[in-house]
Amino acid sequence: MDAGSAALVLGVFVLSGMSALALGERPVRLLRARRPQTLLRRASAVAAALPVVREALRSELVARRRAACLGELPVLLDVVTLGLSAGLSFDASLELYCARYHNELSAAFSEAMLGWRIGARGREEALWDLAEELGVTALRRFASVVGESLAFGTPLAEALERQAQAIRDEQRSQVEEEIERVPVKMLVPLGTLIVPAMFLAILGPLMGSVLIVG
Repeated sequence: MDAGSAALVLGVFVLSGMSALALGERPVRLLRARRPQTLLRRASAVAAALPVVREALRSELVARRRAACLGELPVLLDVVTLGLSAGLSFDASLELYCARYHNELSAAFSEAMLGWRIGARGREEALWDLAEELGVTALRRFASVVGESLAFGTPLAEALERQAQAIRDEQRSQVEEEIERVPVKMLVPLGTLIVPAMFLAILGPLMGSVLIVG
């Protein structure tokens, strides 16, 4: 959950509590007034929402893994390019990256390499499966370039170097766009936190005096 969503939930919670105070409902009285059927319905609603929450968390983890792999991909391309330029094979260059770096991308490529080395699947198929699993478009291009180069003997180092530069340019553009959107995003948490807090500060003492008199 990002900052805007958390702030929105907090704002709703505060406003809900203020509504209860405005109606003159004390917490103890509310608890006594609730019947078992009401509690059961609310428990059922919570249980029904659990799969939705679980799916949202899973989607967030997948998105974070995809973003981490995309951020690490230019380094992988650089290392493989250097290895190829030094006379190493593609597998040896890729193994050099996996041995040097320990992250999500290196772990995924280590597993893929193990698959084609033991003959479970071909190299190109393993690379395509990895790209589909991670959902990274740049990895699909990487699998295509590697497959064509190894099949037809075209130079691979130059193609990977161009791809690494293209990914860096794209990431730089995304960072610049994100920086431009920051002021707009700040309006949501400011509005959902400051406004309820102001209402609570103004109406809280009044509601407290009403409850004491009542």
